[in-house]
Amino acid sequence: MTAHRPLPAPGRERWQPLRVGLVDLFYYDVEEFWFRDGRLLLRGNNGTGKSKVLALTLPFLLDGDLSAHRVEPDGDPKKRMEWNLLLGGDHPHPERLGYAWIEFGRLGADGTAHFTTLGCGMKAVSGRGIARHWFFVTDQRIGAPAAQGGLDLLDSTRSPIGRERLADAVSGRGMVYDAARAYRRAVDEALFLSSAEADPALDPAFDPLELDVREFSHGSFPWWTGGGSVGFAWRLGAARNAARTMRCAAPTPR
Repeated sequence: MTAHRPLPAPGRERWQPLRVGLVDLFYYDVEEFWFRDGRLLLRGNNGTGKSKVLALTLPFLLDGDLSAHRVEPDGDPKKRMEWNLLLGGDHPHPERLGYAWIEFGRLGADGTAHFTTLGCGMKAVSGRGIARHWFFVTDQRIGAPAAQGGLDLLDSTRSPIGRERLADAVSGRGMVYDAARAYRRAVDEALFLSSAEADPALDPAFDPLELDVREFSHGSFPWWTGGGSVGFAWRLGAARNAARTMRCAAPTPR
């Protein structure tokens, strides 16, 4: 992590995404991608991993669903989550542990900055698939100096830490969850229900996590700005607004 790099600051009273990060996932070692004004723009040639960044962070880190049809840009059922760790057997080691995370920030009425970091740790073992996975919600900032209560997902050898060490690291500042259901509720309470004070128009009784926001990244909405070798953008604020207008729609049978 870039421990001493100045980190992005929120600029409004509603939650906005500030950064997403991958640690030892896919072909990434340790990588961060910064939002600007709630938007993330990824540019590059086909096959460079642009779609993977979104697939492994949004909406995955909002609902914790590891299903292949949810986390694979091409919906390939053969590429289950463990593929992103073991690379279909091409990774040099028979097991691998990695993290995906996203940071949100907002300003309080007095101008104080508040932060929430969501993340998921996963361990894949050859022949066993995802042997274990866990989620976390904390107000700590990944990569911030230790003196400021920062959170580091790497140990002294630059290897990702396990669940137990993570639980110790967030103790008093957050929680680690083993079940996606409990994690979703924590995300809902941290980001959406707590936004009612900053944004009274947001109905706290409406649960946006019930919506399939994955389709938002496939050109179904007007803020999609291209794809392939040109790049694409995904704006959480717009997705939430669109979701809010759909809250009276009958749920789709699954």
